[in-house]
Amino acid sequence: MTKWALKDVIMVGIASLIFGVIYLGAVHFGLLLGTLLTPFGLSVLANEFIFGVWFMAAAFAGYVLRKPGAATITEMIAALLEVFMGNFYGPIIFISGFVQGIGTEAGFALGRYRRYGWFPLVTGAVCATITSFLWGIIRSNFINLQWQLLLAIFLIRLLSSLFFSAFLVKIVCDHLTRMGVLNSYPIAEDQTVIVKRKTA
Repeated sequence: MTKWALKDVIMVGIASLIFGVIYLGAVHFGLLLGTLLTPFGLSVLANEFIFGVWFMAAAFAGYVLRKPGAATITEMIAALLEVFMGNFYGPIIFISGFVQGIGTEAGFALGRYRRYGWFPLVTGAVCATITSFLWGIIRSNFINLQWQLLLAIFLIRLLSSLFFSAFLVKIVCDHLTRMGVLNSYPIAEDQTVIVKRKTA
């Protein structure tokens, strides 16, 4: 399970590219949402509603490939590609990708890369929320915000993470597996997914 094959590298590349595009789109959507929330003084919360989107590459790779480092590597490459495609935040996004990646990776590591399903995805979403929030305190100077607003940011980000990088990623990956798209990857050996495929 720890050895990487060419197909694994290819999957990392494909996932990084797809999610890099999605990430860039989320940035522009966040700007639009921020504009809409500005009259209410809530523009700081704009990205929080969709923050879980930026954890999806790591969650997808970790859940499909089931190899140590897959989540972090894929997240960092997706972030790098996002920068190359025109993310106006610049190279610092690569650092954000690392912080988000190791947070999501922690969910799989806590299960010793043997336990899959909801557990690593949910714990990964929680850990990514925590690591990204701590990084936000440093990068975005969150420390100067009122504690009520800080709490709102954390809770909204957590809910977003649970929806996008846990619930949505699992549903999509399981569906792709049942369709046979991911047959050559470790996720296809997941008995819970196989049983669902047989009873579908």
